[in-house]
Amino acid sequence: MTRYTNFRWGLTDEPMEMLVDDGRVVARETKVRTEVGTPRDLEGARLFPAFIDNHCHILPTGLDLAKLFLGAAVSREEVLDLVYVKHRELPPDEWLHAVHYDQNRFGDGRHLTRDDLDAVSPDRPILLRHQSGHASVANSAALRAAKVTEDEPDPSGGEFGRDANGRLTGVLLEDAHDRVTAAAPRPSRERMVEAILAAGDSMADYGIACASDMMTGFFDLEDELWAYREASERGCRIRLRLYVQWSTVFGPRAMPKERFRELCQAMDPDRCRVAGIKIFADGAISAATAAIYGEFTTGGDGRLIYSTERLRSMVRTANEAGYQIAIHAIGDRAVDEVMDAYRLLDDPRRHRIEHATMLSDGQIERLVDLGCFVTMQPEFLARFGPSYARQLGPDRASRLKRYRSCLDAGVRLSLSSDRPIVGGDPSFGLACAVVRPEGFDPNEGVERDEAIVLYTLEAARANEDANEMGALIPGQFADFRLETA
Repeated sequence: MTRYTNFRWGLTDEPMEMLVDDGRVVARETKVRTEVGTPRDLEGARLFPAFIDNHCHILPTGLDLAKLFLGAAVSREEVLDLVYVKHRELPPDEWLHAVHYDQNRFGDGRHLTRDDLDAVSPDRPILLRHQSGHASVANSAALRAAKVTEDEPDPSGGEFGRDANGRLTGVLLEDAHDRVTAAAPRPSRERMVEAILAAGDSMADYGIACASDMMTGFFDLEDELWAYREASERGCRIRLRLYVQWSTVFGPRAMPKERFRELCQAMDPDRCRVAGIKIFADGAISAATAAIYGEFTTGGDGRLIYSTERLRSMVRTANEAGYQIAIHAIGDRAVDEVMDAYRLLDDPRRHRIEHATMLSDGQIERLVDLGCFVTMQPEFLARFGPSYARQLGPDRASRLKRYRSCLDAGVRLSLSSDRPIVGGDPSFGLACAVVRPEGFDPNEGVERDEAIVLYTLEAARANEDANEMGALIPGQFADFRLETA
């Protein structure tokens, strides 16, 4: 038992003490009424609940630490120079994976093409993943590895980019991006464990105690569930919550139900558990694949991944099986589709909408009435502001991520990162939620203490973990972080 003394409660600046036994809070009061426990003097620091990143991608975060980072490149020439240097460093039989590619940073906003990448290497598969995570650019070798031919039809939920003559450009959107990405060699189970542990170390260093992986099953569901459990048993520094792709549980190639149940039951739920089912309703603004009302300045109104009937069927199936559902919906048209699907359920309150980046006043009212959780990512505005302005125009872009309006109306809001799409430091996300980056309506900012609660207790509630973490009340895990003066 440990008795923490000489600290201030971060949300009120009130002097307090806290008694902890076996990793859980026994008491947190102005003066703990006992002398038992080993005292630990926190030397006047401010004590907060640890952050909860309830929407990120844990395994991909760890894997991305070894990939080429393009986030600072602002021209085609810079990108190609970095790709060439990486190509020279790699063994000849390896794919070259790059992350945080963004054509919106180029002067004219035009994508690189397969021909540009073929000039680096026509033989090594090269894949530049867009910063949105919903698109990429591939060279000819990567297209061949995925068995994509010149007359390849577009998948129902994606698109192979083509030039005016109908030739593949190498630009891949949504399911087309997923198909080529899936052609790369899968990481081994041991590599997955190492990546999860590395991601956990990085997140813990930011003051995060629990993170939710929002696309478990991308490589192989059984391998990933094994790797997450193994990482947790090897001492992963964060608690793991897994939202599993719908298709890996209910699709035609889904894992047998008994095997899935067996793998879930083998986990220590305090450290690692399957928390729900993940569905994608649309794409991303910067890739012009989010489903919006009106048009992008670059053309088109995005795309819905599924028809209305199909999405409703998927939601109904997961709900009837007893799972919490988390649906990616960035564009306002996609948000309406998701709310319409949730409205048909007996109790939509336990389910989640991820991102809800574009919201009208009427949609905010609908969210309050529906009662579902909404999770937003403040860091997006800082990282992708120019992309949003290019795709939507500055006026529409300024109204994205309406935290203040949602809170004032009573939406059940939480904040998160979506790492590795962004850097994922919650302290930076807090700053972006309080003082919105230039170009975004400053009236939609929140107070610092409100933002902290949205990254802690409200994030725990969205994870259905409010009894276990997020407020450092008696009975909860004693996951905390300190800020010194």
